[in-house]
Amino acid sequence: MLLIPSRLLGPAVLAVFALATPAQAPARQNAPTEVPRRAVERLLQPWNSEGAPGVAVSVSLNGSPAVQLSVGQANLEQRSLIGPGSAFETASLSKQFTAFAVLLLEQDGRLSIDDPVTKYLPEMARFKAITLRHLLTHTSGLRDGLTMLTAAGWREEDFFSNEQVLDTVFAQTRLNFEPGTAYQYNNSGYLLLAEIVRRVSGRSLAAFCADRMFKPLGMTRSRFQGDIADIIPERVESYRVRKGQYRREVLSSVLAGPTGLLTTIDDLSRWARNFETGAVGGQALLRRMEERPRLPGGETSFYAFGQEFHVYKGLRTWSHGGREAGFRSFLLRIPDEQFSVAVLANRNDVDAAGLAYRIADIYLSGRPSYRPDPADTSVPEASELTAYAGNYELYPGIIFQLRKQGGGLSFTHMGRGKPELLPALSRSAFELDASSNLSLVFDPPVKGHSNGVAYRVGLNGSLPARRIELAPFDASGVALADFAGRYASRELRTEYQIALDSGSLVIRHPRRPVIRLLAYQKDMFMAVDETPARLHFRRDASGQITGFDLSVPLAENIAFARAD
Repeated sequence: MLLIPSRLLGPAVLAVFALATPAQAPARQNAPTEVPRRAVERLLQPWNSEGAPGVAVSVSLNGSPAVQLSVGQANLEQRSLIGPGSAFETASLSKQFTAFAVLLLEQDGRLSIDDPVTKYLPEMARFKAITLRHLLTHTSGLRDGLTMLTAAGWREEDFFSNEQVLDTVFAQTRLNFEPGTAYQYNNSGYLLLAEIVRRVSGRSLAAFCADRMFKPLGMTRSRFQGDIADIIPERVESYRVRKGQYRREVLSSVLAGPTGLLTTIDDLSRWARNFETGAVGGQALLRRMEERPRLPGGETSFYAFGQEFHVYKGLRTWSHGGREAGFRSFLLRIPDEQFSVAVLANRNDVDAAGLAYRIADIYLSGRPSYRPDPADTSVPEASELTAYAGNYELYPGIIFQLRKQGGGLSFTHMGRGKPELLPALSRSAFELDASSNLSLVFDPPVKGHSNGVAYRVGLNGSLPARRIELAPFDASGVALADFAGRYASRELRTEYQIALDSGSLVIRHPRRPVIRLLAYQKDMFMAVDETPARLHFRRDASGQITGFDLSVPLAENIAFARAD
């Protein structure tokens, strides 16, 4: 019922990097090349296979195209090849373009990013503290509207439009946190920004971007799709790869703002070079896009306006990626070296971020500012293993249990699977899954305990999991029958039936598979199937259960009241 689509959590949530069939044909060359081209070709070889989806990359150096290569097929049924004009869905990379559109309107004097969102969206009246800047930097505290629709029983194959998701965003009654106090990636903010562009400019985001951004830059093959029935020349299909087999991964929705941009590898290179020339927007706007909020405690967020700032091997980088269905995208810019690389793929086993950074290694490893990461062969000491041991909550219903085991550390995803001993990568890092490039990196211990761990997904980024304290608890003593009943949510406009089934408590919904629940604290349950969720039941003064608060990734404390 509460399956969370990968598109909701941004480029850092899940990444799978699996090698495909060995190459059978040389990569197609679409632009002038130089010596490093052959090294880039070798990187693409795992996906260079007949009858398979593939990858396109484009590199710019010193203000000019350096190399443009593509391998694989755009459509397996039509056997059409990926080329410079192939139009890919870019998923969350779209946010960079939405942010740029908002800043153009600010430059026009039509709005200020420090205005309250209620100035343009009176439907958000209960959240007067949220500004456009909060929306741009993922610091608004808003729940994710797509997650909420999924919790309401909508399925990935259902049709989503801006209007439908906006209706859910407008209906929410609580925030995940106070605006400006934390960073949490979500799609609601950029959905609202797209609506603000529409109301302020009088044109859809698609029309505004076409007129003010795409046409001036010669991005003739780029567009925000406005209708699912639109005909897109050279549209690329997306595919999911599993055990060497390919299946279509169909996108059935049209959203513009947080996602929805279709573009080509050639157009994406033009976009990247505009950050060097300022031909559209000017240098002042481009510097504005680099503004990063300062969070409580003095930390500066890595997320600016539609782009992330990171230092990689001594290089200052700006980037953003996207994942939706089988599409993968990543745009990496290194302004100090006048370098950019764009990666577009139509298969889910491509680590687009990892590929982009490896291409940067090829071109920039000889530059004075490039500093390779020193080899770290250190191992954790016994006291550090003790400090790392504990329970860490990544999202509601996703709790990592780390235990000191002999001279190592064991890992269990609570409610799912058995403990596994983790290989140590360094004193603070442990490998979760080598094939998917997943690892855990612990915060330095403070007073004998590490207060958090980063769930790192290769070079896509990481998600913080904070230490939580769980009270001793015996699930066998829970009277499960007390929790059975019918519960309704006004915000989600849906009902859950909670029932006993073969000795377990389950959630039933007419549009979802049955979800099993596990009691893990007093009046608290988590979903133990594929669905991350936490249910915290409420009682009245007499001890009778009156409802529960549902928390799922990016949308917390959604109230359900007992309806029977």
